[in-house]
Amino acid sequence: MNTAAPALGLLLSAKVDRAHGPRLDALAQDAGVRLQRHPVEDADPARIDVAFFSRDLYEGSSLRKPGPLSDAFFRVADAAPGLRWLHVCSSGQDLPQYAHTLARGVPVTASTGVTAAPIAQTAAAAILAQSRGFDRWLASQARRAWQPLTGDARPRDLSSMHVLVLGAGAIGQEIGRLCSALGLRTTAVRRRAGALIGFDDVIDMAQLDDALPHCDWLVLALPLNAETAGIIDARRLALLPSSARIVNVARGELVDEAALTDALAAGRLAGAYLDAFAEEPLPQTSPLWSLPSVWISPHNSAASLGHEDRVVDCFADEFRRWLARHAGKLDVAGAR
Repeated sequence: MNTAAPALGLLLSAKVDRAHGPRLDALAQDAGVRLQRHPVEDADPARIDVAFFSRDLYEGSSLRKPGPLSDAFFRVADAAPGLRWLHVCSSGQDLPQYAHTLARGVPVTASTGVTAAPIAQTAAAAILAQSRGFDRWLASQARRAWQPLTGDARPRDLSSMHVLVLGAGAIGQEIGRLCSALGLRTTAVRRRAGALIGFDDVIDMAQLDDALPHCDWLVLALPLNAETAGIIDARRLALLPSSARIVNVARGELVDEAALTDALAAGRLAGAYLDAFAEEPLPQTSPLWSLPSVWISPHNSAASLGHEDRVVDCFADEFRRWLARHAGKLDVAGAR
């Protein structure tokens, strides 16, 4: 490594710098590159070449409202004239913080798959709990009422239930695998049909309307884009049986929230577990808060103590690959 060569400037959080700085230095050294780490607090935009928006910097943010740590990071990144790559902690690229970087044509890579396990576990837990009657037991407990489930009120066997997973990326596939392991029948809906581990059936989007009347659980695990926005509208909600329930661990804009609220309030759907909403935080005036058939989490289904480290591991892998492609032709910020 040529120690006289200008350093590659990396923008990162102070927390990641302290905990993982030597590891990132070693990756750069292995590629023959000298790395200069720049924590956000004292970073000079003119010296930044690459940037890592880690999970700790997202704290205090909601999906559409960046928090102070996020704002501080992107004030530097957006002002960096030589920024050539940004890696982000989310699995998608639809956060408003990324808009300026994308508009500049700077490559952005996402931490795809790092939340698949905890989100799928949360979704499967909600499906299992509500399918087994915990929603009714907990409601009885709140009233101090001893009300066993008897007769027709008893829950159905899981093996008689059908889970329709809309979206078969890393999260959707893990949800399918867990539901299958619990004994539920699983069908994935994606662009093209074909065998997929963890699912009994795989159908394409053109078959969605035919499948909706036959599912007990509709799980939304799709990315949000022009094709998927509003994919579950009032017409499709009406195709679901009144005994069906919905899980949304993706984006609120995938579903017509007003139509969903009406269907749940009127008993045209049995219930829902919702982690994503059209407006976040969910307004206190939303009737979804008070519907007894609805369980809500504050876009938090991925919550896990291991989340931050998984994001760093993902960045480290991407950084290694990025260095392998670019190390021999770097014109770094310090040389400009």
